[in-house]
Amino acid sequence: MTLPRPDVIGSYTVDGKMHFYGSRRTELDRAGVSMVRTLKSFNFDPGSVITNVSLTPEVVQFAPFEYAVQILGMYGTNADLSPFDAGRVESLSRQFDPVAMIGIGKETLEGLEMLGHDAKTVFRGRTVWARPDAYEAVKVLPEVDARRCVIAGPVLLLECARGKLHLDSREWIAESENDQLLLTSRQVRSEPLQRLATGVAAQVSEEACACGNHDMVIELL
Repeated sequence: MTLPRPDVIGSYTVDGKMHFYGSRRTELDRAGVSMVRTLKSFNFDPGSVITNVSLTPEVVQFAPFEYAVQILGMYGTNADLSPFDAGRVESLSRQFDPVAMIGIGKETLEGLEMLGHDAKTVFRGRTVWARPDAYEAVKVLPEVDARRCVIAGPVLLLECARGKLHLDSREWIAESENDQLLLTSRQVRSEPLQRLATGVAAQVSEEACACGNHDMVIELL
């Protein structure tokens, strides 16, 4: 079978090694529809703004999130995951008053401190999906709804309003081997994956999530 050519080339990193990964626009759109199910658990109002903090090579993981934001009638703003763009994160927080921010990492926190901005002020009153290297620091900030976002290969795992990380069950088969999350693609993709070792320490849960999303739940270890 001839595989479709990718529309975009992104990447993911496992054990310090970067791997390029191509994806079709239709694949990104399917992933976006899955993220809608998670986003709906927060009941954000249409017209709200969400700020995406990511890098260009993370297009495969974060473009679906931006599409989900559009589907729900919201607006997105963007900043780079870099200490030097943390000032833009702070500026966007004042100019657009986003209900949520996604992709906050240690680079963002370091940059805010370097530029003299108070993270408590920047994130107060918002839902903040933080990367693993920043989650513990964000979680202790007052009046912040701290949530996890985890890159697992070409997939972005998002925590719902009930605190569960969801993975699209229609798109992926998930396994745990030696406490590592493995992914196998179900649908036709430009780059099919077979038991990809993601480097994420996790197990697959059989638990049904109270948020109403029937996608599988991934539990970090």
